[in-house]
Amino acid sequence: VFFPKPESLCMSPLRLDALEPLFFTPLAVFSLPDAAALNARLLEEAFALRASSDGQQRSNQNGWHSADNFFDRTEPGCSELQTHLLEAVRQATLRISPNFDLAAMAAQVQGWININGKGGFNTPHDHPGWAWSGCYYVRVPDGRSERSGSIELLDSRTNLQVPTIKDALCFMSKFTIKPADGMLLLFPSWLRHWVYPNEDEIERVTIAFNARFVPR
Repeated sequence: VFFPKPESLCMSPLRLDALEPLFFTPLAVFSLPDAAALNARLLEEAFALRASSDGQQRSNQNGWHSADNFFDRTEPGCSELQTHLLEAVRQATLRISPNFDLAAMAAQVQGWININGKGGFNTPHDHPGWAWSGCYYVRVPDGRSERSGSIELLDSRTNLQVPTIKDALCFMSKFTIKPADGMLLLFPSWLRHWVYPNEDEIERVTIAFNARFVPR
């Protein structure tokens, strides 16, 4: 069976009334204009914190992971970024649920700093118990390849084996993003993801966070 040529499709009276994004996975991509000054402050604060702390072991391999108290920090750069992260959560939540009553909710948040030197990466993981997870990119080396330091999002429906449709994101089993300085990504916390190794001599610095809502 072959599809009719485009010029003959008008012969059908069929009308597409709706195409609903059922069970879709939202990925919100934000950019922070003129982020250079903020990123410079964040780099200074991140390196100072690393110098005073051994860090924690989570999904990070060959990299440094701070404590989960980023939203308690009072340094100027950290305080400014906290505002942007909360605004990202607000915008993304209202985009997917315009009637969500944010005024009746309080946000619970946690965040941490990641510093990955050459060879540093994050193994596949998710963030159970949260609604949104995200990452702000303070410094991303150019890298020796497109994969260096990239984040890859994995379809949770890994047991599904179906023919794909080329270029249709909803049919892909994984999606890879090469981030840039000043970019902020936000996605559901159940979405498994991992970070490719940093292939550059320059350290890669990011700030990751989780958010959820509780009634006031």
